[in-house]
Amino acid sequence: MKLSAKSILAIMLVLLSVAIAISTASSAKEKTVMINKSTPILHVKAVEPSIKFWTERFGFKVTIQVPEGDHIGFAALENGSIELMFQTYVGMKGDANSPLAKAADQGPSFIFMEVPNINAVIDALKGAEIIQGLHETPYGAKEVVAKEPGGHFVIFSQLPKQAAQ
Repeated sequence: MKLSAKSILAIMLVLLSVAIAISTASSAKEKTVMINKSTPILHVKAVEPSIKFWTERFGFKVTIQVPEGDHIGFAALENGSIELMFQTYVGMKGDANSPLAKAADQGPSFIFMEVPNINAVIDALKGAEIIQGLHETPYGAKEVVAKEPGGHFVIFSQLPKQAAQ
């Protein structure tokens, strides 16, 4: 079988394209640090009110619970791929040599949560402390901001259709 110059050129171009694609993928992979999951650890005076807030309003389940005397000192909650952890300030200070012990006192956290239906979230927040009612942002999202019982601010955001995709 004899190949024409055009066929040989086409085959060489395909092979060159494959080699470039493999080389690019390989170098991109070498530069990428893989992160499997990110979970905030929120420090609170008491863990129990935060557990109640997230389980009753948003269907989270407690996956880890660690006692601290007569109360809960640490808990992890999960709902699908979303996980939140809560730890008492007292528990954080248990290791006074920890460089993180002082940092835990520096203030509330801000949690941004993308949601599919802002109206369902507003219904779930009835009776909760609302910091900023339903509003539209300059980037077209519909948002509401609540303060969860541990003092942390939660921004619930329904992004515009084109941004969410």
